[in-house]
Amino acid sequence: MKSVRKALEILDSFTLDIKYQGVTEIATKLGFQKSSVHGLLNTLKDKGYIIYDPKTRKYCLGFKILELSKRISYRLDLRNIALPIMQELAKNCEEDIALNILVEGRRLCVEIVESRYFVRQFVPISRALPLHCSAAGKAMLAFLSNHQIESIIKRYGLPQFTEKTITNEKVLMAELKRIEAQRYAESYEEYGKDAAAIAFPLFDIEGSTIGSLSIQSTVNRITPQTKDHFITEGLKAAEKINLLLQAIA
Repeated sequence: MKSVRKALEILDSFTLDIKYQGVTEIATKLGFQKSSVHGLLNTLKDKGYIIYDPKTRKYCLGFKILELSKRISYRLDLRNIALPIMQELAKNCEEDIALNILVEGRRLCVEIVESRYFVRQFVPISRALPLHCSAAGKAMLAFLSNHQIESIIKRYGLPQFTEKTITNEKVLMAELKRIEAQRYAESYEEYGKDAAAIAFPLFDIEGSTIGSLSIQSTVNRITPQTKDHFITEGLKAAEKINLLLQAIA
């Protein structure tokens, strides 16, 4: 942990006014041993966070920092882009529409457009929720790599919330394969009684999952007729958002 803290302090030592620094400058400024600074700079360089100029023997921030900042801006853009499309989808489906992002293997709802119904599925804003027990979460989980999925399961497990929650890893993986093939996810009382939803994945320019768009409903309101309608409209809405995200990249 100490080395991680030191590495972060080294990165933080670069500013708008101090773009290039040598090992001695950084070591003196931060009070670190030169050998320690040199080792950490080499590690950061290998990972793309730092660039070394052999002519000046100085270091500057690498393009990995830019990539990380772009990921943050993507989330801000996602919300701005998605809102009018969510409003249109809510009107077409007469259901709550939620915008979710993937954060540290959890689902985070960052925006919701409410429907006219008094009885609705409650989705808390900005609260980290598990992925395996909701359409919104499974729509994101299905498009991660097997290694990422296994890491999330290892970290959080597959806790049971209702009798319909998927708690078996093999069953979940089979479900995720279906979701990947059909491009949408469903859930019926997997996290809470009477709650049902259909969700659609959202991707960044590189094709990585960044979130999902979910139609939040109840089990009695998702009939064979409404389900077909929700899927058709949801797929169109998600595609609009995905295309707009590609355009701004």
